[in-house]
Amino acid sequence: MEFLSSQWQLGWKSISQSPIPALWYGVLIAVSLIIIRIIAVIIYRLTFHPLTNYPGPWLSKFTDLPGAYYVAKGHLHIETEKAHRQWGPIVRLGPTKLVFNSATALHDIYYSKDVQKSFGYTTMAPTPGAYNIFTAVDKDVHRHKRRVISQGFSDRCLRAFEPMILKEIDIFVGKFTKSQNSQEEWSAPTNMTECCRYISFDIMGDFGFGQSFELQERADNRFLMDAVVATSKKAAVYVHYPALAKLRLEEMFARRTLRMREKYLKLMSYLVKSRLEADKNLHNDLFSFLVDAKDPETGDGFTESELWAESRFLLIAGADTTSTALAGCFFYLSAYPSCYKRLVSEIRGTFASGSEIESGQKMSRCVYLRACIDEAMRMSPPITGILWREVCSGGTVLDNEFIPEGYDVGVSLYSIHHNEALFPDSYTFKPERWMPGECGSLEALERARHAFNPFSLGARACAGRNMAYMELSDTLARTIWHLDFRRAEGFLGSIGAGVEGARDGRDKVMEFQMEDYLTVHHKGPFLQFRARKDVDHELFEK
Repeated sequence: MEFLSSQWQLGWKSISQSPIPALWYGVLIAVSLIIIRIIAVIIYRLTFHPLTNYPGPWLSKFTDLPGAYYVAKGHLHIETEKAHRQWGPIVRLGPTKLVFNSATALHDIYYSKDVQKSFGYTTMAPTPGAYNIFTAVDKDVHRHKRRVISQGFSDRCLRAFEPMILKEIDIFVGKFTKSQNSQEEWSAPTNMTECCRYISFDIMGDFGFGQSFELQERADNRFLMDAVVATSKKAAVYVHYPALAKLRLEEMFARRTLRMREKYLKLMSYLVKSRLEADKNLHNDLFSFLVDAKDPETGDGFTESELWAESRFLLIAGADTTSTALAGCFFYLSAYPSCYKRLVSEIRGTFASGSEIESGQKMSRCVYLRACIDEAMRMSPPITGILWREVCSGGTVLDNEFIPEGYDVGVSLYSIHHNEALFPDSYTFKPERWMPGECGSLEALERARHAFNPFSLGARACAGRNMAYMELSDTLARTIWHLDFRRAEGFLGSIGAGVEGARDGRDKVMEFQMEDYLTVHHKGPFLQFRARKDVDHELFEK
């Protein structure tokens, strides 16, 4: 021992007398310890970790960076679907993440009391504690918000608001009837992604704030489109990899995004102030529906700050998802002529005039319309990614696998909607798969319905589902009643479709291509319109 002590003292003396400062030796030791720790973590996550036996991309076993990268590129839904085809129904998509691809796991996860919203969603809150119905992880907080906000989406409230939806739809249809020199001509090619987003944001502006953004008629507020995409991309990356949120990378690499966000918040503040200054019953909007609404269990309502936090969230969630579903419907109907002709026959045979098209008994008879909407949302779901849930204390069992507490689990909506065992020929647009008597068997129909989840499931399913169906049905039906449409010719006609031979998973020419952020970004389709002959378009000629 004396020998070792003397050797240590001699070693330290030589270091202290070295021309290299002792500080650098401290740095060297620190770096060495960090490297040792990284190696130890890698070995643990590859060999001893509770999820080590689940297959998946090699890098994802010890870091969330690959997933965050694919989120930023908008490709995570494609990579996840490819991973399931390669490794099976359970894939390890991060050190603490498992993604499943079965209807059983879908229902077990999103209906379970043994999971809660993943911690990653807290990174979306603008300030700590400022949660809305989507970002609230605490179950009690979410239940309170859900019980109150659901009252704003009751059948009574939606019927009262429908005239505002129809007003915006008439502007939408009117632009196409006015875009021709005569009824014999087709209009110039139009990017339906833009048109669908404009109408959806105008409707949600009316619903959330009592006034339209007027995107369909003016360009002043169209910066909202880029702001929403940028915000969704940032949020999606941080939800998948929460540790990155602490680095605030957007302040270094996305200053334009920050400027757009400031402009967006300024507009929201103006809308909030304007609505607060108006009479609460001036409009049939979310404010008038919820200002006096109370939680039936606690008797508590929303504070003004809560109400407007929900309105800002619903603006993005409601408008962005519905616009994607609408653009998807136009894409697939223009790509499948036989489906288009059948839907035209149903709409024009059901309604005697365009003005009588609204929700009600006649609309409920348009079963093929509903089948087309559902099939478009199956093929290209408005939210394609994984809605992560964290396993609570005690763990849970999913697909006969015990998952310990603290781990994130989920189902990719895109992957399960293209699971061939559940949806045969899944990359073909087949509305009849949703229709009894045409779907092959009742068992196939029930299997499909059980796995269909464009609005999620369980307690956190979309509260605005019925409003989305109303908006989609009314818009498509009024458009088809007044107008013919077709895919543009040449290069423009291919925008929005996959490219044959592409190696990035976007090789399906009959599939509407999407970039998967928290919501979805897309382009096209480019369509041409022609007003029908011998029908009344007087409403649009004013």
